[in-house]
Amino acid sequence: MPPERRIANEPRVGIARLSPTRPVEVLPPEALRTARLVLRPLVASDRDEFIRVIQASREHLARFSPLHMPGENDDDLFDRQLALTNDGETTGCACRRIAVEHTGSIVGAFNLNAVRRGLVLEADANCWLAASTVGRGYATEAFLALLTYAFADLPMGLGLHRVLAGIQADNTASQSLVERLGFRKDGPDKSYLHSGGKWDLHEMYSISPESFEAKRVG
Repeated sequence: MPPERRIANEPRVGIARLSPTRPVEVLPPEALRTARLVLRPLVASDRDEFIRVIQASREHLARFSPLHMPGENDDDLFDRQLALTNDGETTGCACRRIAVEHTGSIVGAFNLNAVRRGLVLEADANCWLAASTVGRGYATEAFLALLTYAFADLPMGLGLHRVLAGIQADNTASQSLVERLGFRKDGPDKSYLHSGGKWDLHEMYSISPESFEAKRVG
């Protein structure tokens, strides 16, 4: 009996056991995975989902995370965010990631902007969350992944020495978030930061690899 026929007639033992329980997801090398999320760069095919989330969260984002520039519609906003993401990836000046559930729903964005590589390697952090996801621990989960990547040595991470975050004085939710992660106020430092076409006074926070690691172990 030819070997081909003998193999074809053998019982299909163990085939079901070897099959994946869900479709295999091939992630781009720049993606970060957490227990519930994938953090990856924004891509052109995200337009409809991104705009859906922005429209559903418009009132929620208006106070502390205004994303639109004056006169900018939702499509213009998406185009600008996509261009910022692509420019950051090309030049290395930013690491901008959307956080996506396994269902494909965008839950927010977590960014390291203005990456500076001089005497000190540092970047500025910011984020926004979809209104429907507030209170579920997604911001903490995503920022833990982003900071781990930020402080990991090159080439596995960005090799940063410090990450800064500016937060409005009355944004107590974001203050609690960064303090949980290990950020500390930079003394009395305050700064006017530009967001959504206007300048607001922000409290300045910072975190180093050492304080981040101490918070994680503690």
